[in-house]
Amino acid sequence: MDSPPPNPPSLRLRPLPATGLGRAALGLLLGGALLTVGLLVQAGGAKIGPANRPVEEPAADYVTSETCRSCHPGNYASWHASFHRTMTQAAEPANFAAPMDGLELSHGDRDYRVALQDGKYLVRSKPAGAAASAYGPPKAIVLLTGSHHLQVLWTETGDSRTLDQFPFAYVIAEKQWAPMEQTFLTAPGPQQLYDKGYWNNGCITCHTTNARSRPGPGGRYDSKASEFGISCEACHSGGREHIAANRNPLRRLAQQWSEKPDPTIANPARMDGPTSTLACGQCHSISAFRDAAKTQAMARDGTQFRPGMKEIPERWIAQPHGRDHPAERAALLQENPHFFGDSFWPDGMIRVTGREANGTMASPCFQGGKFSCLSCHDLHPEKTDPASLATWKTEHQMKPGLVGSDQACLQCHQKFQLRLAAHTHHAAESEGSRCANCHMPHTTYGLLRALRSHQISSPTAHETVESGRPNACNLCHLDQPLAWTAGKLNEWYSQAVPRLEADDRDLALGAKLILQGDAGQRALIAWAMGWAPAQKASGAEWLYPFLTFELNDPYAAVRFAAWKSLQTLPGFSGYAFNYTSGDATQKEALSTAYRKWWFEVRKESTPHRAPTLLLPNGMFRQEIFDRLLDRRDNRKLLLAE
Repeated sequence: MDSPPPNPPSLRLRPLPATGLGRAALGLLLGGALLTVGLLVQAGGAKIGPANRPVEEPAADYVTSETCRSCHPGNYASWHASFHRTMTQAAEPANFAAPMDGLELSHGDRDYRVALQDGKYLVRSKPAGAAASAYGPPKAIVLLTGSHHLQVLWTETGDSRTLDQFPFAYVIAEKQWAPMEQTFLTAPGPQQLYDKGYWNNGCITCHTTNARSRPGPGGRYDSKASEFGISCEACHSGGREHIAANRNPLRRLAQQWSEKPDPTIANPARMDGPTSTLACGQCHSISAFRDAAKTQAMARDGTQFRPGMKEIPERWIAQPHGRDHPAERAALLQENPHFFGDSFWPDGMIRVTGREANGTMASPCFQGGKFSCLSCHDLHPEKTDPASLATWKTEHQMKPGLVGSDQACLQCHQKFQLRLAAHTHHAAESEGSRCANCHMPHTTYGLLRALRSHQISSPTAHETVESGRPNACNLCHLDQPLAWTAGKLNEWYSQAVPRLEADDRDLALGAKLILQGDAGQRALIAWAMGWAPAQKASGAEWLYPFLTFELNDPYAAVRFAAWKSLQTLPGFSGYAFNYTSGDATQKEALSTAYRKWWFEVRKESTPHRAPTLLLPNGMFRQEIFDRLLDRRDNRKLLLAE
């Protein structure tokens, strides 16, 4: 590509044109020059990065987000403020969420020490309790994943750009380090959640843009990406053609006046629902590779998928009970019969966070062809001042006016707005009339919290009987038996009442599941016990003994949920507890918290109802309590996010 001609002296010295049309023309000319310079910078050769970690190296039609900045400053500003941008970062001191210099941590049979040296954080380890002289050689922390809820650290290995996992993650809200496996819902016991090279052949795919894992002999990787994090081109496709075409100012002017999309760039906001959703679903889904040849080609050269395509060439989004891709599905299940395993509820609804496209695509709304992620989310808000962007980030990048309201649903289902209470059988202003609480309940889990399902559905008692998933009604009315919910849904919506066991007729579903349920069910219920709408609907006094008991749950994720919910109750605000501590410390914490409740916080004037498993004075109905614990679902569970 030829360099742009230099500006003549008369143009450099001439003041801005006086007319609006003249200023617009000059702006188009200058914009073309900036586009050309940006493209030339990208064409000038790849950056040579460090040899001990993956590097940013644009390839194919990618030119990086910095090239988009000159013409799209507002969109660039919102992207730059987003958590997408910082999904992966080089381990420069300014990018760490936690203080690092002098950090000392212990886990399992190893001690770790971090120190700053020549602008890099180096970590050494030694056998637990050994003398300081036993510290091994340093390994540099070279890459970071995450900046919102968790930050995960990756170290060099000495094998090219292959990474290893630092065994701790930083829980940002708590300002607390935790063993990596205790930041996920995974079976108890020390374990290496991510093996050497896992980032290179797994995380890189969705935590960078245009990833190329580039595996080599001996388990070594020479991994590269066009850009760390999720950048402009992850959603809008490679920008090289777009920039080249728009060097022409007349084309840009014509494009601004045209109502047709620019064919040289992808814009998910102007796509049909399924195509737009796939642009997000390339990462926010559970998918499977089609065949070994496509997998190898993607690892070497990057994906062929570009936003706007109807399918991902190398992968397919896998729904447990789908009939699509029959050959690939049969091969997948033959190789791994448990592929769907813990990631889905038995009826096929997604159970883990980060896979929202699976839920969206399974929703009835999706079948109309218009519903997509962008029906509710706005990736580029109109206001880009720092305060507005900070609010937008904390509100999950929702469209204006949708947070805390029913407008996300009413923008399509307008008929319910005039008869909301008649539809919900709750007061219009109550949480029971919020569309999302009934149709997008908190039945997915990840990042140490419960999250809303993105599969639009209606609550039933059948879903709890058949799949074990807590229904929306009982996630608010934790103190009510499943039979109560079944009766209400039969009375209001003529739903058939399922056959129920005695416990489902007599015992509060919240109490039953937090004792008898599997670890995922227990985590959801423990979280719900700290949710303000549930506390208002079901009362809070009876929650104390259940939450204190779960401080000793075998699963760290359940302990964390119980601790955070306990902190929402009167008398326990700011209550200290180390959810990663050992069993003896957990039991001591349980005893201390229970005594605090019994002697300092408990209200003797508040009698407890029988379905909550408590005697009127607050003691457990021990026979029922023991029976439910004996029936606890203790199967090993991993909710892989």
